[in-house]
Amino acid sequence: MPLLLLMCLMPGETGRMGALSGTVTDSGGTQLHYVHIEVVEMHRHAETDAQGRYTLSGLPSGSYSVSFALVGYRPVVRRVTIGAADLTLDVVMARSIIEIPTLQVSASAVATTALTSPQPLSVLDGEALAAAQRPTLGETVELQPGLRNFSTGSGIGKPVIRGLSSNRVLVASDGLRLESQQWGDEHGPQVETADAERIEVIRGPASVLYGSDAIGGVINVVRRPLPDAMDRSPFVSGLLTGGYGTNREAPEGLLALEGASGAFGFRGSLAGRRSDDIKTPIRTLNNSGYSSWGGSAAAGVRGSWGSFALDYAGRKERVEIHEDPAEEPDFTGFQRIADDRVRGELDVPVGSNRLEITTSWARNNRREFEEGGSDEVALGLRSKDLNGEVRLHHTIGDWAGIVGVAGKRNTFEKYGEESLIPNSDATNLGVLLFEQREAGQWLLSFGLRYDHRRLEVEDDADLAVAAQTRSYNSVAGNLGLLYRVSEPVALVLNVGRGYRAPSSFELFANGVHEGTVRFERGDPTLTNETSINGDLALRVQHGSIRFEVGGFVNRISDYIFPDPTGLTDPESGFDIFQYTQGDATLAGFEAAGDYHPAEQWHLRAGADWVRGQNTSLGQPLPFIPPFRVTYGVRWEGGESDGRVHSPYVDVGGETNVEQKRLDPEDFAPPGYTLVNAGAGVAFGLSNQILHVDLAVRNLFDQEYANFLSRYKTYAPDPGRNVTLRLTWQF
Repeated sequence: MPLLLLMCLMPGETGRMGALSGTVTDSGGTQLHYVHIEVVEMHRHAETDAQGRYTLSGLPSGSYSVSFALVGYRPVVRRVTIGAADLTLDVVMARSIIEIPTLQVSASAVATTALTSPQPLSVLDGEALAAAQRPTLGETVELQPGLRNFSTGSGIGKPVIRGLSSNRVLVASDGLRLESQQWGDEHGPQVETADAERIEVIRGPASVLYGSDAIGGVINVVRRPLPDAMDRSPFVSGLLTGGYGTNREAPEGLLALEGASGAFGFRGSLAGRRSDDIKTPIRTLNNSGYSSWGGSAAAGVRGSWGSFALDYAGRKERVEIHEDPAEEPDFTGFQRIADDRVRGELDVPVGSNRLEITTSWARNNRREFEEGGSDEVALGLRSKDLNGEVRLHHTIGDWAGIVGVAGKRNTFEKYGEESLIPNSDATNLGVLLFEQREAGQWLLSFGLRYDHRRLEVEDDADLAVAAQTRSYNSVAGNLGLLYRVSEPVALVLNVGRGYRAPSSFELFANGVHEGTVRFERGDPTLTNETSINGDLALRVQHGSIRFEVGGFVNRISDYIFPDPTGLTDPESGFDIFQYTQGDATLAGFEAAGDYHPAEQWHLRAGADWVRGQNTSLGQPLPFIPPFRVTYGVRWEGGESDGRVHSPYVDVGGETNVEQKRLDPEDFAPPGYTLVNAGAGVAFGLSNQILHVDLAVRNLFDQEYANFLSRYKTYAPDPGRNVTLRLTWQF
């Protein structure tokens, strides 16, 4: 309703509109063709012509970030203000054989480059994202600095950031937080990455912009912006991808179409994949198959009044759960998960500022079945979310920032034979301020946020829970300082306060939890977790080298964890764990670098380590990943033009040491080294491109178990997997 009212009040096409144009050259004055230009906030984009010229017309008045990207050059981001008069912006781009992500929009009030982000951040995009594609989000991002995958077979992969996961890591799609009932160990995020343009990862608290659950970090899956044809003829283009993996006899496919006519643009996609049982170097894991399919559709229109877009995304999954064959050799249980999201976004210029209004509705329906072929739900969990957010993006002098209000309503209901948590309704209201300023060699950012959460719980005799209402309040903050020692070198200091409200499971669980093989009891008196996190990093991007090294300390007060009571449930025989609170500290470092000794050769290396300690109990935290080193070498042929690449060969690997610091309830498999390889070529066919890529995971069929695999006590991880993928851009 608010969207319809605002649209009725919007002025017609008589509003002020301007044009942005200019020329892009290199440092020698040569005009650059195929440079991709994007007005980030308006999702408008264009390419330079053979003379290096570009034009973006019909831009509403306001302040915007404009990015310039071309393979072989350092990306550029400029801040401009559009008024009634046309604006000329000429840009000079510097050569760089290091491939640098163009921009990020997740970690600050305005878009910045990876060098100037005020928070620790990594971006996975382009060919690197295509090569990293896996069935789950956790697998796709697990080789990024500071990230791992908390896995249950091939169908459940939960991202881990600096040793934190589940409700301590927030997953978003185009900035919209996703609720996939991630409090469960077997509950992975339902988000498709096959049609993503990039994945942005914030390492460390990001509660100012995202609210509760971002205490460990944020993973934002960003899709391509809606196209338009305001400066070109109407068009339709597409992408068709097909792949096959040998390990699990796993086909996959994606069809994506987009087009535009004038100010109207649309985009749609269909994606699907399936796999049979996992093959390890020693045996096949019974009942470990997986399948998913889904799609998205979006349409939008732009004008002098601003822009409006409507978006739908849906996904269905079937996940088989392998159990310890020593206990249940014939287990055939599985999950079915359905996820639907509808989102509307309205952008309205307000003078030189911009008002962004977003509303969304989402539903996540998770059903667990005890045996294959059954249609009797053992446990059903249905969650519905209604979100609304209003943000004023403003520029005051040298400051650019956001003032916003966010509201959220979550309704949860259970069904089926089993019971884990009671039915509940949760209402959240938050207000935020985030400001950013560049002053010479300095970039300063700071933010504040206040949130209030009200949780209403129904009476539940099965769980011995009485009807009640609980309230949670929290203040989050962030301060970032970036100093450019020189143009390619920057020092970054960031201090943030994050928070997380306790989940319903931690508050009200009272029974057997099959996912953790425990009898777990919640505590309704639990309070918010709060954290103070400090980061210090050095970033260098120059010529043939790029690297970043940094350390962090994250102190969490009132850390929530299950504590063994020493008692056993007489009916199930499971140990009884009681949720309680204490304090915890996580500290570590991340380092990643790229080096081009010659234009065709690309060397990369990285390392990360985290130490987690429950300071209240004086013992290590559970599920803290061990020290890891990653490395690789890539050979690339020359470019035939700015868009088509010649053949490449890639060989890399990772070494994980054995985790020696263990929670008393945990188990550590031996350390291991994996070798991976890949090769590919792209063929230019008129204005179409065909990519052929071959990737081999675990090249030498190494027997190993990942420390964060929930199968590690009774089954190794997958053996060699060869994937052939064909991608046709038309």
